[in-house]
Amino acid sequence: MKKTVIVDAPGKINLSLDITGVREDGYHEIDTIMQAVDLRDTVTITRMSGKGIFISCDRPRVPSDDTNYAHIAARLFFDRFGLDASAISIDIQKRLPMQAGMGGGSADAAGVLVGMNALFEVGADMETLCRLGREIGADVPFCIMGGIQRARGIGEQLTRLPDLPKCHIVVAKPTAGVSTKESYRRYDQQGAVRRPDTELLLRKLKEGDLHGLAKGMYNVLEEVAGLDEVCKLHERLLSGGAAGAMMSGSGSAVFGLFEKRSHARHCMRRLYDQAGMVFLTHPVGCGAVVVDLF
Repeated sequence: MKKTVIVDAPGKINLSLDITGVREDGYHEIDTIMQAVDLRDTVTITRMSGKGIFISCDRPRVPSDDTNYAHIAARLFFDRFGLDASAISIDIQKRLPMQAGMGGGSADAAGVLVGMNALFEVGADMETLCRLGREIGADVPFCIMGGIQRARGIGEQLTRLPDLPKCHIVVAKPTAGVSTKESYRRYDQQGAVRRPDTELLLRKLKEGDLHGLAKGMYNVLEEVAGLDEVCKLHERLLSGGAAGAMMSGSGSAVFGLFEKRSHARHCMRRLYDQAGMVFLTHPVGCGAVVVDLF
């Protein structure tokens, strides 16, 4: 019997984000293009004697109680597959920044679902895991599937897209984060001045036109982010040679797409004095994936 599974859980960036409506239950309907990136958390799940779910994390600000998405995912998995008499520890090594719009909590939940499926030899397919993921959060199915997807509905309706052309991605996270709930509340109050041309972006992806896609990227939530640092980092990325720049998701991380790694690294050096964290990453074609099982 296997005792431990280790899962890599990639984060994501949004290459566009539009809000198309609000449902009766208060959830916003969106139309967005999401890309998985190599910046990832590592989730380690270990069987224990007894009963329960125990969370640990190398970031003290991450909750270790039943509000953590990883805990919610584990409890849902236990309940759905009749494993209530089991106990596990879940250790999360965080590399994805918090309150950044990069899907950190959703990535961890995806990692737990994929990891527990392997550890307990349940044999659930991706569609089943995605259905479970939708009960946790709208981005969890994407974090299971990964790659590049168009997401509609509340983010759970996924359509696979042609691969993003090879590029390098500089991510700059301001010291301050943005609450997703607060970001959408400000949008409801202020609305959007401009909207992304999603069909144009889809054509540029099909054509493999990185520069055309980068110039068309747009996020309606960037208008209402409420952080001067977001605007400054956006401009610094563009002046540093990025083909295009945008805030990811509800923020506050801002990213730029670069054709050449040397240009991306040069731009990074110009950001250290303005951002709380700076990363260099690249697109990946997978979501949460088991890297060891023993």
